Amino acid sequence: MNHEISYKVVKRLAAAEGYLELELPQAALSELNRIGDSGPFNAIEQLLRGEALTGLSQFDEAIEPLKKAADLFPAPMNRRAWASLSKCYASTGQDSLANEALVASQTEVASQGQPGVIVQVVMQPIFTAVLGNQVRQIQR
Repeated sequence: MNHEISYKVVKRLAAAEGYLELELPQAALSELNRIGDSGPFNAIEQLLRGEALTGLSQFDEAIEPLKKAADLFPAPMNRRAWASLSKCYASTGQDSLANEALVASQTEVASQGQPGVIVQVVMQPIFTAVLGNQVRQIQR
C-alpha cells in the first residue's frame, strides 16, 4: 500500500468516524464502502463498519465486522469492539454471547496478564478533528 492510498484510506476512516459521532451511520457506511483495500487499517475499518451497521439497527450484519475487529485489535484495545458486539448479540436475542462479549469488554484477556485481574483502560479517540482554530477529539 503506497503513501497516497494510505492517506486516502485514513481520510475516509476519519470521515466515517466523524459521521458516526454526528449520528449519521448511513453516511459513515458510504465512506467505508468507498475504501478498497484498507491494508493495515483493516481493524479500524471493521470496527467503524460494525458501529455504522449497529447505528442502522442492522445488528445481524454488524456482528461479523465487529468480531473481526475484536480479533484484529490486541487486548485491551479491542474492548470497544467487544462492547459493540455485546450490544449486537443482545439485540438479536443471543443473550449468552452478549454476556460473554460484555465480560470481554470489561476485562483483560488472561494471556495478556494475570488471570482474574481486571484492568481499566482509558480509550483515546482514534482521530482528532481540527475545526478552524479549535481542536476537538472525537470520543465514543
